[in-house]
Amino acid sequence: MQELHIRKVEPEDAPALAAMMVLEEVVANTLQLPYQSVDDWRRKLAQTQPHVHSLVACNAEGRVIGNAGLIGNERPRIRHAADLFIVVHPDWHGRGVGSALLRALLELADNWLGLLRVELAVVHDNEPAIALYRKFGFELEGRRRMEQLRAGRYEDTLIMARLRRPE
Repeated sequence: MQELHIRKVEPEDAPALAAMMVLEEVVANTLQLPYQSVDDWRRKLAQTQPHVHSLVACNAEGRVIGNAGLIGNERPRIRHAADLFIVVHPDWHGRGVGSALLRALLELADNWLGLLRVELAVVHDNEPAIALYRKFGFELEGRRRMEQLRAGRYEDTLIMARLRRPE
């Protein structure tokens, strides 16, 4: 695997994120809308809330090749849980970027945020992502039928979670 650097997302990452998120194979497996501009991403990054922890993976040249994060809950009784999101540039699929991002996020969740539950939704046919989540201890909890509109078709999403029992 080529050298990767994981760091916190910065406002200057807006152009790279916008370029990655307009790729058809990326947008198809997210809940994002296509055709988001650099200005859209600048606004998103400027409005990041304290309970959102977003990281990027950069290659050896410093190019952003992946983005992942945790969206924590502000409501007191569910602060121990967070939603996870992750995207990897298609040129970097299968090269360890997703694993590196997920490893960093789970270390943050376990050792710094005190999260007991990390959950996500994944499109039912995104087998590489499902395999990645299983590798890191995520288990299938359910299926939301016809939840996501993707290219004119309603698709099912799978709900997965990783639980860490308090010691």
